[in-house]
Amino acid sequence: MRKKNLALKLSLEELRRFLGVQMLMSILKLPAIRMNWENGIRYSPVADTMSRDRFISLRSFFHICDDTLMIPKGEVGHDKLFKIRRLYDAFRENLKKIDPEEIQSIDEQMIPFKGTIGFRQYLKDKPHSWGVKVFTRAGISGIVYDIEIYTGKGAVEISELGQGTDVVLRLVENLPRFMNFKLFFDNFYTGIDLIHKLRVEYGIESCGTIRSNRMRGAVLDTDANMKKKGRGSVDFRFERHSEVSVVKWYDNKPVHLASSYCAVTPIDKCQRWDGTTRKYVEVDRLRIVRDYNKSMGGVDLADMFLELYRTDIRSKIWYMRI
Repeated sequence: MRKKNLALKLSLEELRRFLGVQMLMSILKLPAIRMNWENGIRYSPVADTMSRDRFISLRSFFHICDDTLMIPKGEVGHDKLFKIRRLYDAFRENLKKIDPEEIQSIDEQMIPFKGTIGFRQYLKDKPHSWGVKVFTRAGISGIVYDIEIYTGKGAVEISELGQGTDVVLRLVENLPRFMNFKLFFDNFYTGIDLIHKLRVEYGIESCGTIRSNRMRGAVLDTDANMKKKGRGSVDFRFERHSEVSVVKWYDNKPVHLASSYCAVTPIDKCQRWDGTTRKYVEVDRLRIVRDYNKSMGGVDLADMFLELYRTDIRSKIWYMRI
């Protein structure tokens, strides 16, 4: 009515059918929406459910908020996620009802979108480099347990512990305390204070790669010495106060890791590619390396599942991608 001064006359049942058709289009992916109704390639589960023009009309007017209630940009209380706030909050609440796995990880996901939006991000190492960044907590099975959409600098106040630590603590807030959960994350999040806080206040053991400037001055063997010793060489330190182990492992290059529950032993063997001899060689692998490599891929697995059923038809409306 606001846009065209015409009543849409949408019923709840028709809305359900519209959403179902949208989901079906993520399973049978055609290059264009209209192809689902064209002769010769007509897809009856879609075409028999709703007419083409009605679907396109509903898709262009799809809305899940009342724009008249939105606080304008620049004023106190403005919400960048107002367009999807009610759906976003309901979605997160339902994710928290799933029984959590013991082993979980936190990483970034990207919702692909190249249109105009104030909090669009670019992450070069992601399969979809442009889009909306989402911090995600997922289990080793790929099941997602909580998310947080990143809406840019200044959207959330950052504590003295840093942005990465704050994100982790918000995402684990609803995890049951002292139930022996194990959490993995990369060097964007990892810090000695975070690992200590998770263990003492939440009862969560954790492990992650860590940047060399976050190791509280722990002096480990130099890169040159470890390179001379060869692949699989290791050095480590244990901080008594925080009960956190910091490990440096040399593979093709040095890798720093920190954990509250594992370190060097037991050591096993792994197959690694040697570019000089052009064949696989056996390298000593530490427990902390084995656990991290095995358990860190939950969010990547969730990404893979989403990619299988993503709606590829482009939309100028950003919340149609969410």
